[in-house]
Amino acid sequence: MTRYILKRLAFMLVTLIVISATTFWMMHSVPGNPLENKVRKSLPPQVMENFMKKYGLDRSIGEQYLLFIKNAFQGDLGESIIYPGQKVAKTIRKTAPVSGKLGFIAIAIGFTIGVTFGFIAALNRGKWPDYVVIGISILGVTIPSFVMASLLQFSLGNKLRLLPISYKKGHFDSMIMPIIALSFGTIATYARYMRSSVLEVINSDYILTAQAKGVSRMGVLLKHVLKNAMIPAITILGPQIVGVFAGSFIIEKIFNVPGLGMFLVSAISDRDYPMIIATTVLFGFLFVVSQLLVDIVYGILDPRIKVSE
Repeated sequence: MTRYILKRLAFMLVTLIVISATTFWMMHSVPGNPLENKVRKSLPPQVMENFMKKYGLDRSIGEQYLLFIKNAFQGDLGESIIYPGQKVAKTIRKTAPVSGKLGFIAIAIGFTIGVTFGFIAALNRGKWPDYVVIGISILGVTIPSFVMASLLQFSLGNKLRLLPISYKKGHFDSMIMPIIALSFGTIATYARYMRSSVLEVINSDYILTAQAKGVSRMGVLLKHVLKNAMIPAITILGPQIVGVFAGSFIIEKIFNVPGLGMFLVSAISDRDYPMIIATTVLFGFLFVVSQLLVDIVYGILDPRIKVSE
């Protein structure tokens, strides 16, 4: 396992380099630069030239990328072009915990409720609990998170006035609607996967053998069915964690949450190169790490899953 983890860490580094290089090339493939879009008409040519040299925009794309890699390995992700003096690393340290807290709570709630709903639906196949879960799953898959957010704001915030419409620091009730909007789709996804997985496992030969040996129904369900049915759900947990974390930028914009996603939206619209590439690499890092953790959890849930050479 140690050798496998070291090998995956090496591939992780290669993946991050590919992600950063691709993002860097895509950003610079668009004509112009952030300085021209923002301050071209108000700055003299000499001042513009000085700014270009300061941010390295007068160099070739290859030189800029190598400089970014060199500084990144030293812990320096650069300085915002749109907001001079604002370090990208400092902005990420300030905003990422807000997005992380929002995303973690949403994925925890979505995973727990989704797995529970899917398990209940499978055990009551063809009955009303099954139909209710299927209905929730369909709604969760078809309704985008930003539509759900707008509906929550209109109903719970505007009409009923039960919850704040926008985020307020230190007020947990202001996070309830963003969490619901983010977790609703996750609940639907895990409910569908868990239902299908339980139905497949419950008809397996080893389940019938356990029942024939006199193992209680509860023992069969908890020790054999639930444990083995969780493996497909764990498979999508990694991408789901990053998806909720990275995809929360729309929700953050709607509810005015000062998270990383909100700054990413502004950076993309302003073409703030350092902020865009640093955030993209961060999301890529979270993805490959989550995939590694999922593979390790595989071995814990099912010892039969071994790391092949």
